[in-house]
Amino acid sequence: MEPKIRTLEIYQYRGLQQLTIGGLGRVNLLTGRNNTGKSSVLEALRILATGASMSVLHGILHSREEGVGNNDTPIPPVDAEGSFPLSSLFHGFPQFSASVLPIVIASSGGRLPMKLSLEARWLSRDREQGDSWVISPSQPKLFDRLTAKPGVAVDFSGRQSFIPLEKLRRGVSPRPYMDLEMVDESRLPCVFVSPYGGERTATLGPLWDAIALSDREQDVVDALRIIDPEISAISMVGGESQKATRTAIVRASGFPRPVPLRSFGDGVNRLFGIALSLVNAKDGFLLIDEFENGLHHTVQTDAWRAIFKLAGRLDIQVVATSHSWDAIEAFQTAASESTEEGVLIRLLRKGDEIIPTLFREDELAVATRERIEVR
Repeated sequence: MEPKIRTLEIYQYRGLQQLTIGGLGRVNLLTGRNNTGKSSVLEALRILATGASMSVLHGILHSREEGVGNNDTPIPPVDAEGSFPLSSLFHGFPQFSASVLPIVIASSGGRLPMKLSLEARWLSRDREQGDSWVISPSQPKLFDRLTAKPGVAVDFSGRQSFIPLEKLRRGVSPRPYMDLEMVDESRLPCVFVSPYGGERTATLGPLWDAIALSDREQDVVDALRIIDPEISAISMVGGESQKATRTAIVRASGFPRPVPLRSFGDGVNRLFGIALSLVNAKDGFLLIDEFENGLHHTVQTDAWRAIFKLAGRLDIQVVATSHSWDAIEAFQTAASESTEEGVLIRLLRKGDEIIPTLFREDELAVATRERIEVR
């Protein structure tokens, strides 16, 4: 089946002034040295797939400690220049003004063409147009300065919404502004696995609840058995009250009762996070940052095999990043065995330009055999 996205275009996002990656496959691995934009590509995909969901934007900013928090002080319109929490997402860290170049993220080819733009704008009432709400690149005198709000206008394939800067700063959800759509739900499943996604099983509770007692629960168990064949069942307990945490427990031969998954080590927990995220990404995208974290090189090939298998069966497009040669070799082995298309993309920085080089399965086999530098 044709993947959802064949070509990804990113403009003015973080350090990616302009990047086009064509020829994406079912399972894709991004490699390259530090500061080549691997994590930024995953972020851009998250923003595109979710139509710039408020929760995704806030999560991206919060993960990098970039100007968000629980500040209850509203942002005065006149102070927008110094209070632009999305500045770090725009290329060059611009101040809030009409000269900010928009972020544009688009996909083409495949089955799911999409286009999204983020622009620094003002929202206010236009007294000359019947007091209606309008979005403008500046703040003309005809606007009511008491209600004018600096923010980001989102256009997702022709559907427009507006995110006030104060919403990002506070991390709250104010009421929508008039008839402008303030959409905050994903357009399709897009699950992100952070480099430390397996360290806190309590955060995976909602993902478990979504697949518990379904056929996909067994897929998660089978993935864990890659590392420990003695595991026969898994569940999550706790969380009955707001303060109670969720804990993953497993049944395994040799133990008289279920034991916490944490007792099986970081590798099992990392794979649990990846497998649980994978089955929740059905019909959508799975994004994995630093795939190899917590996974010993001896199990990485089997982990990739599970990813290729489930990605094809559940119609998931996977994009992962890695710094590890072991992960690249494991990826190549699994790709050569699978009927699903695996593509490795090496990102190389030359000055301000990021240059992608694609290695398909036959080319990747040569590269790994000859130890060609693809990281």
